[in-house]
Amino acid sequence: MEKDIAASYDASAPSYDARYRSIQRGKYRFALSLTGPICGRVLDVGCGTGLLAEYLGPDIEGIDISSGMLRLAARRMNVREADATDIPFPNDHFDWIFSFTVLQNISDYHAALSEVGRVLHPRGRCLLTYLNKPMFDEIGESIEHSFRVEQRHVHGEDVIFLCSHNNEPSQ
Repeated sequence: MEKDIAASYDASAPSYDARYRSIQRGKYRFALSLTGPICGRVLDVGCGTGLLAEYLGPDIEGIDISSGMLRLAARRMNVREADATDIPFPNDHFDWIFSFTVLQNISDYHAALSEVGRVLHPRGRCLLTYLNKPMFDEIGESIEHSFRVEQRHVHGEDVIFLCSHNNEPSQ
């Protein structure tokens, strides 16, 4: 499944920004209104063309399985080709992790959530979204089991979770 997803995003990369920039900006604007200041090390899981860097600046890391998307993202942020189920960073490395509308594309989203938890600093926070369709409700349940949910919202086509580690108090 992931190879098919990568090929699809490779093919759409040249037109992605023109087609989705305004939708993504709406997601980012709403999501970032929930977070307060973003500082420290930041990872964008499933970074696509790197549009999040337009909001957070170029000093963020991005991973994606689509080499076509990463070629474009490399102009905006630091990127690595990687699968969300095997994030190539050390434990407890990031203060913030974002993943916008990616989890529903990952067959083993449990492994991806585990990896997010592994690379998230114990006092770090993550913001995770997925498409708001009943067929993806299990992803939300898995997020609730994997993290301490500070906020949950439905915005546009996405369900948005702002989370911290289960063993840390909300910040």
